[in-house]
Amino acid sequence: MVVMQRLVAYILVMAVLVALATGCGRARYDARLVQADSLMWTAPDSALATLMAIDSLAGEASQAYRDLLMTQARYKCYADITASDDSAITRAMDYYRAHSGQREKLTRACLYKGAVMEELGHVDSAMYYYKTAELSADKEDHANLGQINTRIAALYRLYIADSEICLDKYKCALKHYQQSGNKRLQQNCLYNMAICSSISKTEDSKKYIRQSLKLATELNDSSAILLAKEHLSRQLLINDENIHEAKNIALDCLNNYSRFINHDLLLSLAEIYTKEDKLDSARYYLSFVNENTNIADRVKIRKLSILKMIAQKEGDLFMSNHYSNLSQRLSDSVLNNQDKYQIQRIENESIRQKELEQAHRINYLRWLLIFLGIALIIALLTSIVFYLRRMRYIKSIIQELQHASVNNHEEFLEQIDKKDIVIERFVKNMVKFMQMSIETSEKDSPAVIRRRIKESISDIANNDFWKTLRSYLDRNYNNIISTIAQYPGITESDLRFIELSCCGFDYIESAITLGYSPNYISKKRKIISKKIGLSIPLQDYLSQMMSKH
Repeated sequence: MVVMQRLVAYILVMAVLVALATGCGRARYDARLVQADSLMWTAPDSALATLMAIDSLAGEASQAYRDLLMTQARYKCYADITASDDSAITRAMDYYRAHSGQREKLTRACLYKGAVMEELGHVDSAMYYYKTAELSADKEDHANLGQINTRIAALYRLYIADSEICLDKYKCALKHYQQSGNKRLQQNCLYNMAICSSISKTEDSKKYIRQSLKLATELNDSSAILLAKEHLSRQLLINDENIHEAKNIALDCLNNYSRFINHDLLLSLAEIYTKEDKLDSARYYLSFVNENTNIADRVKIRKLSILKMIAQKEGDLFMSNHYSNLSQRLSDSVLNNQDKYQIQRIENESIRQKELEQAHRINYLRWLLIFLGIALIIALLTSIVFYLRRMRYIKSIIQELQHASVNNHEEFLEQIDKKDIVIERFVKNMVKFMQMSIETSEKDSPAVIRRRIKESISDIANNDFWKTLRSYLDRNYNNIISTIAQYPGITESDLRFIELSCCGFDYIESAITLGYSPNYISKKRKIISKKIGLSIPLQDYLSQMMSKH
């Protein structure tokens, strides 16, 4: 029991020390940095202005925090993050890697390091840092985990064209956004899920886009509404479900959200008018999709496909074949570029690393549980051994009592002066008590016997008794106790043991009366004999002293 209590106390002390170490490791940051961080999601432009106004900071921790927030704010404000922020975010990431207790900031640093790499065109490096951010993130860090999965999904969509993996990543991101309660990011995620579903030609695309449109309307986000309606129009157009409805939706977007330039919307209108044989109107909308601008390859391929349809409508087979060849070469070029990226391999390696870390963690917890289990078993066994030893000790006393002889007491009683009523009563009570213990030891438990012994002795052998007994022995046996008391080193406990021995008590009976173990009393006889300087047994010496009176 004592070992178990010490083990529990040790564990509690270690927990307190860990908590204190964790609390002391938290850095204090400049209030302006904390304010900029709080504005990052709702007003990133204000966060960037706040950070730009900070001229100097004290401490490496604050500088790393500023580097992280500056890159994040510039990224959210669509500013160029490739010029100077690569070194800034690298400094922040290196700092948080070297200082534990900053898990969330390390996750963000790796995330935006990946964003910088993606902007620089280093797709494989971007995937590596995104996966590093995912591994370092806490499972309850839904905001960052949503961002990480969104960025990974975007890599697959832009550079690998794997719509199934892309859709799975967006679904995972959506769950995290729902947990964090960010409706704006939920809406954007649903829009991208609709695009992935349309590429893989599943029926879920319209479901996702309608959910996205609903959230965009709740948020009153004109840009999001435009994108959602444009995609819904395209879905109706692709499936040839209702060209008239697709046209109305596209024109509504164009009339109400004309300040936004959307190539997909213009291409959808061009395709609708081509199918309606209104080729001039189709060419009119195609003219706004200028290939000299920085447009995506998929937009170029779609434009060539519409031009091929117009040529076929006009019966111009030469131009139709020409646009078909251009589209094929551009598609082959896109596929060749996709083949050079190894983001799938990097993600697989990251997944294996995560599984390995989880295996190590599980193995560590397993050994910890084994250690705690062994410690508890040892504590339990120690308690059992202690209990069994105590029970064996009590049983040994009972066994000694069963074999003890009370003849010495009876002989002593015959010699006692009838005037010493206290001593006579004590000896008679002790004899009676020991006889009772012998009779009841077979049916009572050791614990009951032990309790009875303790209660009976305290009632019988009080201070008055010891004074009377000592006076009686000195008076009737030639000052035997006072003589022995003069030897150096003799204690009150020694004298009481000698007094009991004079009364005929053996070592087991003396142990019970004085409250010691039989082993201790056995040793005490030798110690007293040494103090007096005896060459014969103590009991023989006492018998000689008492016979001389």
